[in-house]
Amino acid sequence: MAIIERSTTIRLPAAQVFSYVADVTRHPEWAGHKLEVRSGSSGAVQVGSKFETVGHQFGEQPGSVTVTELVPDRKIVYESDGPVGHFRHQFLVDDEGGGSVRLTKTMEPLKISSLPLKLLSPLVTAFIAPRGLDGDLARIKAKLEGGAPAPAMEAETPAAAPPEPSAEAPAAAEEGEERPPEGA
Repeated sequence: MAIIERSTTIRLPAAQVFSYVADVTRHPEWAGHKLEVRSGSSGAVQVGSKFETVGHQFGEQPGSVTVTELVPDRKIVYESDGPVGHFRHQFLVDDEGGGSVRLTKTMEPLKISSLPLKLLSPLVTAFIAPRGLDGDLARIKAKLEGGAPAPAMEAETPAAAPPEPSAEAPAAAEEGEERPPEGA
């Protein structure tokens, strides 16, 4: 499976947007499914910070998240590991001037452990994961800007992104839950 990338514009300063998405314990606020996150590290988020997660889709799915790269106010990369597999997630914050930023979220499968996900990987890459990322970004945008979340299909995406399906598809996973991964 390829790296899946989606973006949106948020009308807030970079530091505020980054602070929100880099706080892994706040991911349940915008996840497309019930998610629990507990910090396994003390202090501020930094490279090596660890989190324990429990996703509640297709049953309870325990997982772990480790921050692997951090550039303050610009970029956070973390890897999630769980029954479905091992995935790399990234948030990139680009200041667009005028008080707005472009927030880009990527998801890259590193190892897929779930046989159903292996068999469905073309569908996941083309439709399910992009919709999941769009939904995450729409919920983040709404949370930060104080509005109602836009439907996932209205989130902005890069020109090279695959077309959206016309039928509803389930949102993608975040941080190691048993559903097709997006997502953190």
